[in-house]
Amino acid sequence: MHRLAPTLALSVSLLGGGCVVPKKDLDASLARETLLQGQVASISADRDQARARADALAGELDAAKARAAELDALTQSLQGRNEALHAALDDLSGKVADLGAAGRKAREQKAEMERMLSDVQAAGAAAEAEAEAARTRIASLEAEAARLAEEKQRLEKTTAEYDALVSGLRSEIDAGQVTITELSGKLTVQMSNAILFDSGSTDVKKTGREALAKVATVLAGVRDRELRVEGHTDNDPVRSGAAYPDNWALSALRARTVLTILVDNGVPADNIAVVGYGEQRPVADNGTPEGKAENRRTEIVLVPRLERR
Repeated sequence: MHRLAPTLALSVSLLGGGCVVPKKDLDASLARETLLQGQVASISADRDQARARADALAGELDAAKARAAELDALTQSLQGRNEALHAALDDLSGKVADLGAAGRKAREQKAEMERMLSDVQAAGAAAEAEAEAARTRIASLEAEAARLAEEKQRLEKTTAEYDALVSGLRSEIDAGQVTITELSGKLTVQMSNAILFDSGSTDVKKTGREALAKVATVLAGVRDRELRVEGHTDNDPVRSGAAYPDNWALSALRARTVLTILVDNGVPADNIAVVGYGEQRPVADNGTPEGKAENRRTEIVLVPRLERR
């Protein structure tokens, strides 16, 4: 997954009275801040590029419309000449009948008129074909302009949602407890279970509830995309006597608890679903404690809606 926000270490030493922050943690935090700024700049650059493309297409569309108008005028002019030549040809044909023996010159003139008429008709057909091609090009440019405008609107909306989430969750992001990414229209808020749950528990901690309330403030008004709460675990088996049989059940229960908190804080219940993946979709190596910690996570995913209600 291409991340547009910094991924901070999931285990961060908290500052307290008199404690000193290790230099490596400070350097890592600064690096993550720099990465976050770079990814936000990348999204802005994508939006600017879409705007530039829309402006270029608008120019092409105006030029094509002007050319189509010129071709329509030429077609009308050629049609007028065609009618005039037909009239002249008819007049000449009448004179040929009266000339008799002197008709050779008239026949030559008639043949010339017919050649001119053929040329005018050919030019008219070519102009009409070019006009039709121009109209087809206009339709294509209008369709592309509409698609680009829709894509620009989607990018601007995604950027606004991304900025709102980053602004609301700045402290959690800086602490390495939350990561926000955007890829191909899918916006993901990834929350470490360290901020949400105690080991083996399905109850959300106070710090997690506060963070989820901030997320709900942004997501409450989202109706054009579907929301999914996805639970994930490491590959450690559940402890004996637990209230759930396996990691799938644990991840689903935790995801459902998060969903309930989001709904209680204003997210529409008919626009959100729960998925439990257990240990099946790791993002890090389960062979290390750090990797296991990364894999124990809950993700809130915004995906494009395939069918409108």
